[in-house]
Amino acid sequence: MTEYTCTPIQDKPALKYVDRLHEIKRAICTLDESLTPSKRVGHKSIGLSPMFGTPQQHRKNFDSIALLDHQNVLTPSRTSATALENNGLDSSQISDSFLHNPEVAATVEKITSSNLLIKSFSEVYKEISTEDVLSVVSSFAEQCEELYQNSKSMLLSVKHSKLLSQKLRDACSNIANERYTWKLLGAIYQNKLNTTMSENDDSDSHLGAINRLYTKSGEIRHNQVVLDWLESNASELLPDLPTKVGYFSGKVSWENTFHTLCNQKVKKIISTMDPDAPSREGAPLHEIDAEDQSRLVKHMFHLVRAGQVDKAQQLCIESGQCWRAAVIEGWRLYHDPNAHDLSRDRDSVEGNITRALWKNCCWDFCNSSGVSTEEKALYGALSGNLQAILPACTNFHDVLWAHFKTLLDQEVEEELCDSMLPHSYWKDLLSLESVIDTMGKMKQSRDLYNKLQLQLICGNLSGILQTVSEHIEKAGLSQCRFLCHLLLILETIYPDQAPAALHDTLTKYILALQNEECMEEVVFYASLLPSELQISLLSEVLAHVEDLSRPQCVQYAAVYSVPIEEVSMRIYKKIVSESCSSPDPGMTSVANISDGDARVVGAISWLLLSETQRRSALREANRLIRMFLGARKHAPACAVFEMIPSDTIEVIHREWSKENQGIPLPPDDINAVREYLCLQAYLDTHQAYSDWSAHRANRPSNPTCNLEATTTFSEKVAFEEKKKSFEISIQRWEQNLTVQTQLTRDKMLNVLLFIDGGWLVDEIKGTDCLREEQLKSLRRQYIPSTTSLLVDVLRQSEQDQAVVELCDYIASEQYQLYNLFNQNELRELLEKVYDSSIKCGCNPLQFGTED
Repeated sequence: MTEYTCTPIQDKPALKYVDRLHEIKRAICTLDESLTPSKRVGHKSIGLSPMFGTPQQHRKNFDSIALLDHQNVLTPSRTSATALENNGLDSSQISDSFLHNPEVAATVEKITSSNLLIKSFSEVYKEISTEDVLSVVSSFAEQCEELYQNSKSMLLSVKHSKLLSQKLRDACSNIANERYTWKLLGAIYQNKLNTTMSENDDSDSHLGAINRLYTKSGEIRHNQVVLDWLESNASELLPDLPTKVGYFSGKVSWENTFHTLCNQKVKKIISTMDPDAPSREGAPLHEIDAEDQSRLVKHMFHLVRAGQVDKAQQLCIESGQCWRAAVIEGWRLYHDPNAHDLSRDRDSVEGNITRALWKNCCWDFCNSSGVSTEEKALYGALSGNLQAILPACTNFHDVLWAHFKTLLDQEVEEELCDSMLPHSYWKDLLSLESVIDTMGKMKQSRDLYNKLQLQLICGNLSGILQTVSEHIEKAGLSQCRFLCHLLLILETIYPDQAPAALHDTLTKYILALQNEECMEEVVFYASLLPSELQISLLSEVLAHVEDLSRPQCVQYAAVYSVPIEEVSMRIYKKIVSESCSSPDPGMTSVANISDGDARVVGAISWLLLSETQRRSALREANRLIRMFLGARKHAPACAVFEMIPSDTIEVIHREWSKENQGIPLPPDDINAVREYLCLQAYLDTHQAYSDWSAHRANRPSNPTCNLEATTTFSEKVAFEEKKKSFEISIQRWEQNLTVQTQLTRDKMLNVLLFIDGGWLVDEIKGTDCLREEQLKSLRRQYIPSTTSLLVDVLRQSEQDQAVVELCDYIASEQYQLYNLFNQNELRELLEKVYDSSIKCGCNPLQFGTED
């Protein structure tokens, strides 16, 4: 039960999500295996538990995690260290082993960078409906808790390495602080969602009045939630505290003092055993009892700090100080359940009817000299004395707890309006704003997590966004992940209020994930951005992905509805633009491909990742080939053509017919297919001519031998064998040359006499004027040159009659190829035709060289 009974909030169990715990445990095993089996230190297993509940159930429902502000929490026990030494494990050897073990170092690095939470958080956010914010936040807290517990248990394994130990301590601190923030956000949001209030308590007791206050005041319920959160965090410290209480024989208090008095030993101690003896007589207890008393009071304060007043009372009883348990009982609100119903059996009366007088005494006690700091803080916390609590506070959250403990006490007393409280009680009244302002002036409030927690408490959304914006640029991967998901949750709670900060944070997180090779997470988080921003960001990130990983990225894009076609087109255009605009120091000859041209050629692969994009790929490939051919770069043009799959035309028709059954391809696509076939015909021609030239230049050489009178018979026989071999080789060469010549002739004629209008002539008039000019330029450039090469092939093959016949095709009105020749080109062609006509004995029909 909390300090005061308040309106219940419906308990909502956190969703149990089985994350990557097995991977974390494997990481621990990796560290353990660096030690010998006899010297390993076991690790405590952890479990999952619900996080949020009603204010009455808050301490039971918060997950367990230790506050890291206390120095002793992450310190390995002395017993464990001694055990290692007793087993013969030298600390310097362990340190050297860990520092030089790459597997161990990698494992620690993986945990300290919180890489294990990347996939866990993304899976939680993907698989749990974002409308159920409490479940998402609870799952986030559970992921942090499991990683924290495993990292904490690993500290014992690496404690002899200062470097690794410090890394793990810092990681534990960050993970714990992140989990505290998730718990706070979940608790505050659950209180905000609570609309079901308990029935009003119509009793006239103090407890009834405060119950009615909690029912009608959302502010006090909010403050109670914050206090519950602080006390829940502190309660998890208790098992790790060094001030354990358990040094008493039975239930006898001050046993050493009592033993001394019974033996009538002369010592300067109290002479009686009543609780007031030390203050009344001004004499101390036995030194051992004084030490036990100090330890008891400190532990009681820690229990009150953790909201466990009942346990503090039980500890007093177990320690033989029932009177101290009775003193603490005076803090409770008075309630008589029998006041309105005298007919039924009487129930026990709860609380203290003279509570204000009790508080007055507590204030006087806190002002007394000779009282320890913890004892003053103990009674100050129960009586609303802030100045008595603060000296016992050792960290930021302790100070925050002291303020909220006092604030709630003041709000309760304002409702009760008891005049018996001391005048100083009302001197410095607190408010939520004043508490936040005071905490904000502390140096520790500059810490990212403390700052965000204060802003969550006061509901300062604009301050949260500003804090995120200030820290996101310098944040590491772990904090970047946390801030990203924090804004995702806040966007769900407050729609359309944090788009700019969220987009910047997501962008930073995606760029950080790129370095971790988490491509599925990159695509997923990019899908949460606006369309234009996700295209721009993914085009920047995916441009550096290796070829083998690109198909997997396409699958991720399909799963998360990312327009991968637009992304890949953006990447392709960027590569082409950068390669074409920057100076290229590489080779630019026809026989070689420069580095810049190679990048352009490789860019077309981005358009071949999906069959739905094959139409765009074909158009862009045609454009690149036109560009390279215009610059007379045949090698890169051939390389682009080879990038296009052979089934491209079939795929284009198939993909089009899926959604447009019975409808022909658009004119632009029809022209693109025809252009592709035309370019294929020319590139085949170019390759055939290259093969013909190479074969012709590789004519077998005729063996030579000077036959003299001194030539031996064996030399003559060898020479005859060489001649026979040469005759066979030259015969085979001539046969292959004839075949290659015919093949080259056919391919060149296929270009010159291309069906349905000619080479690079569109079947349907298009709308791209620039493309039409490029096609006309290529026709004027390559039709005359191809004709000239064909004439050379025919003449060198002594096919002069075919040269004369070729002239008829050039002059034909059906093809009108003569329009593509300039005057000099026509002159050279006619000269060659004239020579061939003479050789084949035909009448040149007045063909000459005159104008």
